[in-house]
Amino acid sequence: MSTIQRRFAPSLILTCALTTMVSAPSYAQDSIDIGFSGDSLLSGSVAEPMAVVLVPPHVESTEPQPVREYTRPMGLLWVGPRYGFGGDSPLGEEQQENFQLFDIAALWRLPWGWWPRFSTWGVETRLIGSAGELAAAGDTSFMGTLVPALALSSRKDFVSLDFGLGLGFFSNYKFGVQDFGGPVQIVGTTGIGIKPFNKFRAGYRFQHFSDAGTYGPTSLGVDMHIFEVGYAF
Repeated sequence: MSTIQRRFAPSLILTCALTTMVSAPSYAQDSIDIGFSGDSLLSGSVAEPMAVVLVPPHVESTEPQPVREYTRPMGLLWVGPRYGFGGDSPLGEEQQENFQLFDIAALWRLPWGWWPRFSTWGVETRLIGSAGELAAAGDTSFMGTLVPALALSSRKDFVSLDFGLGLGFFSNYKFGVQDFGGPVQIVGTTGIGIKPFNKFRAGYRFQHFSDAGTYGPTSLGVDMHIFEVGYAF
């Protein structure tokens, strides 16, 4: 017996069984007058119409099912305080002052990402925002940053690694003998975050501020080592 016959045989047997059960004669006791005037009345029985029930055969699909992707909803991932201190040099140049950073940062998930359904890792876009104080040589400055980032993350965000490039804004850009050159700086950052407990996140971030030569050859940026803790949503 071929594969097609084996697939269709159970369905055909079930169809025949149901047809036989439904079409069995059931006699209604309705009388019909047959004949002409003066003839005797002839009584007959009329069977109900036969009903046929068709059961379509089930054929299994042999085509492979595609691996579907899913997206994670955008929203706030975590918020918390950060502390940072200056590195040895701003990407190879001699740093002239020792900097400290105190701020509050927040991390948002953006709607663009790629998450294979059967993978524990995915790629998503994020946005890092911060506001706080940068201090060195007795001078302080308000500092705000807004940095879009690309992150490689585990499904439950237990571990994530991100890379970002954005802008920083400073109310004061002169600290002792070190001059940033202007109030708007380019921010380059990379960081790693972990969520060892529910609702708690910690991380380390390397962050670089500079003007990329926009304000002239004498301006000098700063490298920061930043430690993060926060409430995870």
